Amino acid sequence: MHNDEDPKRGAFHPMRLWAVATALMLLAALWGPGVAAQEHLPAINLHAGEDAPAVAPYVRYTRDVGDIAAVPPAQVLAAATHRIQGRGVHFGPPGDRTAVAMKVRNASEVTGSWVLTTGRGSLSHFHLYEVNDGQLELVVDGTDPEAARENLRTYQAFSTELALEPGQEKTILIDFLSENSTYMPLRIETYGTFFKDRRVNIAMVSGVVLGVAVLIFLNFMFFSITGHREFVWLAVAEVFFAFNTIHSEGYFTIFFLPDAPLLGIAIEDSIKCAFAVAMAQFARSFVRTAETFPRRDLVLKTLIAAGLAVIVLQSGLVLYDQAFREVLHIGTWFITVAVALFLPFLGFAAMRQIGRQLWPLLVGWGSLALFIIYAAIASMGVFAWLPVNWHLAGPVGLFESIMVTLALGLNLKKIRAAQQEADANYARSMAERLAISERAKQLAEEKAFALATVNSQNALLHASGHDSRQVILALNSAIDVLKRSDETETHRELAEILQSSSNYLSEIASTTISGAAIVGNESGFIALSAFKGQALIEPLMMMFRTLFAGKSLTLTAEVEDHAIIVSDRPMLMRALANLLSNSYHYTEAGGATVSLRIDGARAIIGIGDTGVGMTDAMLRQLTDDTVPRTREEGAGNGTGSGFRSAKRLIERLSGSLEIVSSGPSGTRLQIALPCAQAAVTPCTASELGDALPGWHVLDFDRREAFRAELKAGGVAKARIAAATYDDTTVTRGRLSETVGMMLIKPLCCEMREHPALAAVSEEV
Repeated sequence: MHNDEDPKRGAFHPMRLWAVATALMLLAALWGPGVAAQEHLPAINLHAGEDAPAVAPYVRYTRDVGDIAAVPPAQVLAAATHRIQGRGVHFGPPGDRTAVAMKVRNASEVTGSWVLTTGRGSLSHFHLYEVNDGQLELVVDGTDPEAARENLRTYQAFSTELALEPGQEKTILIDFLSENSTYMPLRIETYGTFFKDRRVNIAMVSGVVLGVAVLIFLNFMFFSITGHREFVWLAVAEVFFAFNTIHSEGYFTIFFLPDAPLLGIAIEDSIKCAFAVAMAQFARSFVRTAETFPRRDLVLKTLIAAGLAVIVLQSGLVLYDQAFREVLHIGTWFITVAVALFLPFLGFAAMRQIGRQLWPLLVGWGSLALFIIYAAIASMGVFAWLPVNWHLAGPVGLFESIMVTLALGLNLKKIRAAQQEADANYARSMAERLAISERAKQLAEEKAFALATVNSQNALLHASGHDSRQVILALNSAIDVLKRSDETETHRELAEILQSSSNYLSEIASTTISGAAIVGNESGFIALSAFKGQALIEPLMMMFRTLFAGKSLTLTAEVEDHAIIVSDRPMLMRALANLLSNSYHYTEAGGATVSLRIDGARAIIGIGDTGVGMTDAMLRQLTDDTVPRTREEGAGNGTGSGFRSAKRLIERLSGSLEIVSSGPSGTRLQIALPCAQAAVTPCTASELGDALPGWHVLDFDRREAFRAELKAGGVAKARIAAATYDDTTVTRGRLSETVGMMLIKPLCCEMREHPALAAVSEEV
């Protein structure tokens, strides 16, 4: 039986297998990419009335894709497989054309509307598409000036509305090219949130610009007051910072440059460089780096020159190729970051060199440096996962401006404080000069008064001395007549008494006249002699008793017998005469008493009167050298020059003078002198010289030997003591020029105990 069927029917023929495989491959080629793209592009689930979650995990992109309008959308979606690292929507370094894909789905049960915003308004190329039925539908065209202007003025960034039915999906493609940064803060928000963010952003920018405007006004005001140029440079830097704040938020682009992206980039980079240049010049002017930090000043000059060069080159940005534009943009960031990095180190050096009041410089410059470095790294795409928030540029820059302005204020405060201190020191110096001038005037008045008093007392002493000389002449004449007529020597005893009286009066006259002559001599030269207490006090009684009696006053003396003092008698008499003169002038009733006694090895001389006494102010002046001396008004009060003169003379004799008491009932003074005793031991000049190591005692009465020894030299003038009987003013003046001390004969061993001689001996 014949079977007409084909033996191969029902079998899987190889040709059929090949045909099926070919058909499947074609279908895969045509439809496979779209299916694959849908599989690797996750959808963002949206809910009506709610903002979308962060879009970064749902975005896929590819770089250097060319013109996607000429390529099937499925192929573009299939190529967009790169994921974003981190939460910031950043696509790496600028310069490459980038295609971004994202899919949204309305997961709610009602229709919803949202705004998809890119956050960018200045891009070299920007197209936003919707993929519908495998075709691209251009929604936002950033290359069309009118369309770009309308979109930017509506949304303040390239944005579009998403209106989705329940369960509806849309696939979005963005094709863009950026010259400076591929950072694109994509967000999907409700209309309420979107425009709320816009209002917050406008308020933030307005607040920053207003704050900067206030700082600019303050800096110009400070400049008008102080004339310091650093205020002008800081104001200029703040002006460029205000421009940068407005431009970085897109307002220049939105309202003026929607169709000129390269011009916007040129303005942006120029503003950055201008801010860096102005701040660097402010640092040079404020810190005076040319003087304080010459090497750092050279670095700042170099950065300023480079910044100015970049600003000039920005004017031809449209003419350059892509590679040079990238180099210029990198150069802008390099200069800005270099200045930002360098200024904190300069601020730290300024704190150490100028003062710690400049700490706000370090804080302000440091904060801005950290932000600029971070923003530069993030915006350049060195690390695509770093988020960028340009909205912080305003607050950070405002903080930096406030800190730098605060540093200027603190520095002005320190300068003002230093100026006030200098003014106070100057005023104090002028006051001291005025006080010195007044003191000099006062001293001149005191000196004139003292000289008048001294001249009066000198006249008294000289008159007393000359009166004594007249009496001496009369006595000598009487003695001479008596001797001639008394041939039988009947009146011999009377002649001897008269001769003794004449000699005594001659000694008094010589002492008083010598004491008057040494007033005002401050050389320190003294003439030591051993004399009895009566020989010191009785001449004073003779000089002042008549004066006191003329005012119906009494003058009495109480002198201890056998009291011998080693001192300079004329100088001591001069001092006592000053004190008695004060008692005479300021006593109206009663009188004065002079006493002398021996206390151990000291002679104590007391002077008391019943005068008006001294006021507390005068007592402070006389006992405290730090109290200014003034002449008190009113009767009975003087300058105290007589007391001070007496005190100086007594201290030259190694003694002391103190006021025991002073009041309405009178004044009591006490003088303590060294080297006093009841008896002395005579000695020769050589014996005394042997007992005084360090002194060279010469006998002045042996004139030839005295001159020879002086001429031989070998001994300092201050260590030579001349011994002589000639206690006259002429001899005293002559010896004061050649020797250090004068010793009046007869000499005694007790002279070596006087401090004026013993001090030098102890030094040796």
